[in-house]
Amino acid sequence: MSRPKSLEGTKNKRNPNGMGNIYFNEKKQCYEWRQMIDGDLRVLTSKNLGDLYEKIKMYADIPIVKDKSKTSEWFGKWLKSVKSLSKPATYEQYNTIWKQHIEPVIGKKLLKKVKKSDIQDVIAVMNTKITQEEIKDKNGKIIKSKKVGLSTWTMKHARKIMHIAFDAAHEDKLITENPVKDIKIPDKQAKPRKTLKTDELRTLFQHLKNTRWYWAIRFMLVTGLRRGELLALRWSDIDYKNKCVVVDESNSADGTGDTKNAKTHYAPLSELAFLYLGKQKEMLQDEPNPILHNEELKKQDFIFPSKTGTLIKPDSFNSVLDRINAKTGLHITPHMLRHTFVYMNKGRMSLAELQEALGHDESTTTLDLYGTMLSDAGKVAKKVDESFADLDEELEKIEEKKDGKVIDFNKRRMAK
Repeated sequence: MSRPKSLEGTKNKRNPNGMGNIYFNEKKQCYEWRQMIDGDLRVLTSKNLGDLYEKIKMYADIPIVKDKSKTSEWFGKWLKSVKSLSKPATYEQYNTIWKQHIEPVIGKKLLKKVKKSDIQDVIAVMNTKITQEEIKDKNGKIIKSKKVGLSTWTMKHARKIMHIAFDAAHEDKLITENPVKDIKIPDKQAKPRKTLKTDELRTLFQHLKNTRWYWAIRFMLVTGLRRGELLALRWSDIDYKNKCVVVDESNSADGTGDTKNAKTHYAPLSELAFLYLGKQKEMLQDEPNPILHNEELKKQDFIFPSKTGTLIKPDSFNSVLDRINAKTGLHITPHMLRHTFVYMNKGRMSLAELQEALGHDESTTTLDLYGTMLSDAGKVAKKVDESFADLDEELEKIEEKKDGKVIDFNKRRMAK
């Protein structure tokens, strides 16, 4: 392998101030800065010489890390800070992706030796990984099992986690450069968002009719709220004047906390939504619920409390659907109600209105999740018909010029 050429001539000379040397790498067609300190070589590259000088100003005086910290040691330290500063669900998600996908590939490598190619290797391994997806009934028996590959979203999330972790290492001056840059994620066909059909909804409502969760599920369907947001709702969150509900809390296994994106949003309430809220209030008043007689429980003000008037846990809510799934053979999840809300409002609500109703930070998030569902296949099909109708007319004109007669193209094509 040939050495890159020095900008100052073929003979390489160490700068007196120890700032290293700059070369032009003809093979990669980029400028390269190299600095050797105590046997450790640091390299920075850039297509633009001016940009390279800016990088050198930032990194040239960073001391070489003398310890031999492994990537796993740094991630362990970093994840502790995530645990103390973030929601429990966020920590669990980060830790799971680290343990399952990142650590097996780069965990044993020295932190300062991890390169862009190593990060790309993590994604490559994830791209070929196959997992077993299992659906179980209430007794834990597997009723459905299939092999699935990791999604594009999971790989993008792993890249995001690595970028944040290595960025923190860079800020602590443990590495000279964040290796998570320009990492390619392979495109995969996204799984379609499962929506509930009319007969599935009918079956669901029939089995819920005599339960205390009937109005909760109906309300969830017409608002598009997430499970955690629904369970954390309080009567004081309902804005009857402006016909909306203030969504500023979410429920998890650890109790109430911030919403998924830690932001407040205002979900619109339709006449049906208000009807279901009224029915829910009537149900709570009719049943022997302790919330009616306990001042402390009254202060909690939950719209959809447990039988004891307290905050219900997400797993307990899931078990309601699990029992129905086991009886009917359906596979309904709380999030399918949210997907169905989007599908039912296709063409009726604008993208901006859907974004607000769903509580997404950006419209691109709504499009990423529901773009295909929101596309109007009927309009597309109509345009295809119009395009081929123009083609038929052109072909008929050609036939008319050819023998003086007009031959219907569709009839001629069918005759063949």
